[in-house]
Amino acid sequence: MNRTATNIINLVFILILFLTSAGTIIANKRLTAPALIYLDPGHGGSDGGAVGADGTTEKDIVLNVCLCLKTYLENAGFQVKMTRAGDYDLAPGSSKNRKRDDIHRRCRMINASDCLLYLSVHANKFSDKRIRGAQVFYNKNQPGSKVLSEAIQEAIGGILQNTRRFAKPINGKYLIENAEKTGCLVEIGFLSNPEELNLLKDAVYQDRMAYAIFTGILMFLENNENMQARPG
Repeated sequence: MNRTATNIINLVFILILFLTSAGTIIANKRLTAPALIYLDPGHGGSDGGAVGADGTTEKDIVLNVCLCLKTYLENAGFQVKMTRAGDYDLAPGSSKNRKRDDIHRRCRMINASDCLLYLSVHANKFSDKRIRGAQVFYNKNQPGSKVLSEAIQEAIGGILQNTRRFAKPINGKYLIENAEKTGCLVEIGFLSNPEELNLLKDAVYQDRMAYAIFTGILMFLENNENMQARPG
């Protein structure tokens, strides 16, 4: 059996193990409520984010993936909040700098919560249309975020089998630099790559991406029991 097949089997085993014990983990730790995970679908409203050659917008793709991910997490016993659940941004109506005010509010929402972790989900675009592949980014000053990012990156690579990228630190992203919680930025692919654009538009692939991210979260929590003990 090759290494790839072994990794996939291991991922499935971890998923089954966690799903059958997720409720008892929470009960055994005597949590007052299910652990909270915050999902942040990027952009929204007048800010469409990256745009594919056919007009497909990042804001719609990442919202769909987050809604799928929300379902997986809730079915496993987690509480889930989202910075947005529809096509809108979070800036006040009187804002003169909507992008800035939007991202600042997202960060405040996450920091004000008692979330176990957060995920900011985006899609990428690049001038070279050959570039493709999902990649996870983290704040290098947060060790837990690095471990979470590596787990999600491994799960995406093992389940979807279409990226060889590695999780890496990133600078210049307001949310990643200012969020006080364990979390990461998940770039689910490139809208500028024609093949990947077609995948990202597909509802089945969106669900598979969500499942892969979900599996990565479970892998992270399975190996970080101290995270499981925090109430939502």
